[in-house]
Amino acid sequence: MKRILLLLFTASLLHAQDVLFMKSGEKRPGRVAGLDNVQFRLQVPLPPPPGTAPNAAPVSASVSVPRKDVDYIEFAPDPALEAILKSPTPAQIPEIESRWIKAEPWLPVPRSPAARIANAFGGALLQTGDPAKATRALELFKKVEAGAWDPADKLSARQGRLRAMVATGNAKDAIREALELSSVTEDPAVLIEAKYILASASDTSLRRLLEDNPRWEEDINIIPERHRLYNEALDLYLYPSLFAGSESESAARGLWGAAGIYILTGESQKALECARDIACLYPQTKPAGPAKEFIASLPEAQRAIDPEKDARAEEMPPPEKNAKPDKPTEEKKKSHENKKPKKS
Repeated sequence: MKRILLLLFTASLLHAQDVLFMKSGEKRPGRVAGLDNVQFRLQVPLPPPPGTAPNAAPVSASVSVPRKDVDYIEFAPDPALEAILKSPTPAQIPEIESRWIKAEPWLPVPRSPAARIANAFGGALLQTGDPAKATRALELFKKVEAGAWDPADKLSARQGRLRAMVATGNAKDAIREALELSSVTEDPAVLIEAKYILASASDTSLRRLLEDNPRWEEDINIIPERHRLYNEALDLYLYPSLFAGSESESAARGLWGAAGIYILTGESQKALECARDIACLYPQTKPAGPAKEFIASLPEAQRAIDPEKDARAEEMPPPEKNAKPDKPTEEKKKSHENKKPKKS
């Protein structure tokens, strides 16, 4: 019996959720239950008392571990959390918020998932299109930028903050920061995000100009600005799709933005081609749903016209999510440049 209980106790240690790696080289397994400025609280299993039944509930104790003695913490894998962080949606906001409330105190702790949870939470809030939620997302991203331990998380938060600034009406400062970011960064993923923010700003300016000047074709002072904003928005939206290794979600998002420009300007056939590219090349992305709905909404005669059908059939499958973009391929560049005239 003692041998069985000892084996059960050893197994419980081996399956502990978290591991504290001490500066002394020691490993402290258990479940990290809390922290303050001085110490971590660790729940550790205790040996079962003599005579304990094999199926009895495990016994644990809470011990304090000085933070100054801890090198880092290896947090237990959490497949459910990883699934949420991979592609957060507005429907998951309550669950992500619950996770964030628990994780917030861990934001500055090395290797904790707190910053990733906050960034996912902010991203889901922005997807709703609700100005109040965008304001909350802005505060989340600021908090991560100020307190996260990982520079990569801080950079993701900065990108999110710029999107939130646009969503809350502070596009001018967001554009300025995005321009600065696009001029100094060497990270293709960051550059793509900065260009998307600039595309959104040009898109908004174009829509405002057309709304204020419905007869713009007759105004020689408005025509050049209309063409500039039109081409600028398309160039920036289509930028991610010119990369052979572009991250799928960004490429699809940009193509859908370009489709929106074409819809705005009455070029429904070009919008259809963008939507088809999304549905064919990036079927698992968020824009794929609305792209397919748009295709289905068009007259059957228009849908029958598909000059790029053969070209799409020859496209290689899209790369894995989060793959680093390569240099733009000539094939993709020609394909999308054909959709976008220099003046319209």
